[in-house]
Amino acid sequence: MPPIQRIRVLALLLLGFLAAACASRPQPVAERAKEPPPRQPPAALPIPSHMELLVQRVKQNGTDITKYFILDNEGQILVRADLQNEIGEYEVNYDIESAEILADSAYSVRFYLREKGLSAAVEDTLIWKPVPGNSGLLLSMDDAFTDSWKRYFDLYDAYGARLTFFIQGEYTPFSNEAVNRGHDVGGHSLNHPDLRKISRSDFNRETIGQSKSFKDRGVVFSSFAFPYGFSEPWMYEILHESFEVLRGYGVTFRLYYEDEIRSGYIISRAIDNIVIPGEEQFDRLITLMLRTVKFLDDGRVLPLTSHDISDTADWGITPRRLEFLLKTAAELNLKFYRFSDF
Repeated sequence: MPPIQRIRVLALLLLGFLAAACASRPQPVAERAKEPPPRQPPAALPIPSHMELLVQRVKQNGTDITKYFILDNEGQILVRADLQNEIGEYEVNYDIESAEILADSAYSVRFYLREKGLSAAVEDTLIWKPVPGNSGLLLSMDDAFTDSWKRYFDLYDAYGARLTFFIQGEYTPFSNEAVNRGHDVGGHSLNHPDLRKISRSDFNRETIGQSKSFKDRGVVFSSFAFPYGFSEPWMYEILHESFEVLRGYGVTFRLYYEDEIRSGYIISRAIDNIVIPGEEQFDRLITLMLRTVKFLDDGRVLPLTSHDISDTADWGITPRRLEFLLKTAAELNLKFYRFSDF
């Protein structure tokens, strides 16, 4: 074989060998993106040893802890308690609004225990079961919406509710019917004037005079609600000769012990449609107010007031809202009070 041919043959053999070698080598593949390991929930911070007994004490939710409420700068209700041990002083904040309803009418309530002067807090949960007691609701309706009020007598009965109707105007048989159904009636003047701006004789006629006209027909007023909530101190002495309890009107959350109500003058929190706009806001606020009075469970009473019962009235409460209020109060085992109970 001529030399040139041998060279060509050797070159072809070498190229074939190299091609076979490359084909036998594993080809690189794109690496599969690695998934990050699943995130683990952060481990609960250990409870400082000097706070362990306090946490257990709060979780027991016994009567040895005195709870109280405050209103913050925006009027929001905050429920707290103060504790101490040999190390320092502590503040407990209870998240009543976000309490979760459990089986058997119990609630899971988150709380935060903080050493005063420090920002760090221990977070835990207690189980709260409302039981019957003296903490309660003092619900009243104002003005002359007697036809509206009487349509819901069966609804009141369904939740064991008892109301006080502060009646404006002259006597009507509604008063006797309400009393026979277990409710209470009170005075609210004849013509709903601003009592601060009328003569003394007109004042007497609007208040004591109205009461006498009902009493002559067998209906005794134990209480009187000031029109618009307006009053002056000189009125109290005069009216206490005819009424045990006098009632004002406002938009602030207030609680009263029984002896404070018997002292003669209280202010009731308005819950009218125009005062609390929005269904979600109404349900949230009512729930928080009722839970607060029951969670404190120290025998105090929450006065609430509306007017008409109507889907369209500004100064009134819708039937849905009324039933939500009564149902929530009943579920919390709140006691329904009338003004005549004091």
